[in-house]
Amino acid sequence: MQTTRNMNSPSLTLYTALQLAFDHFNTRLFGARLPHCLLTLRSASRVYGYHHSGRFISPDGKVLDELGMHPGFFTLQPIEAVMSTLVHEMAHHWQNHAGTPSPSNPHNREWADKMVSLGLQPSHTGLPGGRKTGRSMSDYILPDGPFLPTCRELLAAGFTLPWLDRHAPVKPETQVAHLRALEKAGVLIDMAQAPVASLPVEVQGKPAVWSPPPKQPPSRFKFACPKCDTKAWAAADAKILCGVCGVGLARSEHQESHRS
Repeated sequence: MQTTRNMNSPSLTLYTALQLAFDHFNTRLFGARLPHCLLTLRSASRVYGYHHSGRFISPDGKVLDELGMHPGFFTLQPIEAVMSTLVHEMAHHWQNHAGTPSPSNPHNREWADKMVSLGLQPSHTGLPGGRKTGRSMSDYILPDGPFLPTCRELLAAGFTLPWLDRHAPVKPETQVAHLRALEKAGVLIDMAQAPVASLPVEVQGKPAVWSPPPKQPPSRFKFACPKCDTKAWAAADAKILCGVCGVGLARSEHQESHRS
């Protein structure tokens, strides 16, 4: 059965934009040497993006890495920051095919050095002075690195993200505070305004962008036996006896938030 492709469909316009950005940075920053991957949009967690080696397989056995992006941050961040996330994950893609990944540490020294060469500074806090390697890692744009002019070249050609997620993973103020912290630390970059700042307050009688609800107060607390260190989680006023030592478990300061 033959079908007519609708090039104006929202899915095609958004994914075409992401592929266009991938191809641009692949050519300008990676010498067009990165293999194909499958770009996806996922908002299950609050990470900006991720790389998953060999995630997808075709019916004839071809395997592709996944490069995932959180669309909620498209709404909250300047486009330059969104593109830096894309290149962050492309650096993982590069290492998976041309470098030496570390099974226990996705952000090792090789990856960190590659990021700096691209114009992105690894930092576990996203600010100057943070650790450069580790399991959980952010980054910030280096004003004099190759990423920024390469990104500006893409934007000058008219690049935009045509669709924005209305469900914000964090409050917009969080991202504004982070940009101000970067400026205070001396990282001065003229970036575009985050889309959320120019969106209408309401659309069809509802908020244009939903911020996450406030965190629920802690409902479970950690208890531990003072003799054998047996642990349990329970309500703050629980009275628990250790089945081994026969003494009461003491509540610690560590808390766990619970959501239904």
